[in-house]
Amino acid sequence: LKGRQKGARQIPQVAMAHTGTVKSFNDVKGWGFIDLDGTDVFVHVKDCGDGRPRVGDQVTFEMEEDRVRQGQHKALNVQGCSGSANSAGGKGKGKGSGSHQGVVRSFNDVKGWGFIDMNGTDIFLHVKDCQGGRPAVG
Repeated sequence: LKGRQKGARQIPQVAMAHTGTVKSFNDVKGWGFIDLDGTDVFVHVKDCGDGRPRVGDQVTFEMEEDRVRQGQHKALNVQGCSGSANSAGGKGKGKGSGSHQGVVRSFNDVKGWGFIDMNGTDIFLHVKDCQGGRPAVG
């Protein structure tokens, strides 16, 4: 999920400046992909220094091979994002909008996050936001 290699093209493993175009970005989840000469490179909002990526942005970034998923790449030190750094949730310590109920659809106990299904909408869940212990699926 952190960079999908297309074809047999090899990308250098050294961190150096690359230029690509934001192909997709999920503003709610905070991640997407940059197109680098036909190769998808994973980008996460935490690696964007000057704002949030928007589809079509021409960005400059460094790249490294994902340590967990061999052959996949992720962008670091991304510059050139045109979206406001404060335009979506998931980054700040904002206040909730009241109490809601849903069902825990998935939870990765190792990574400490998952999703709640609330009437067909996926809501991101982080363990630091849980009171009374870790959530259980279902």
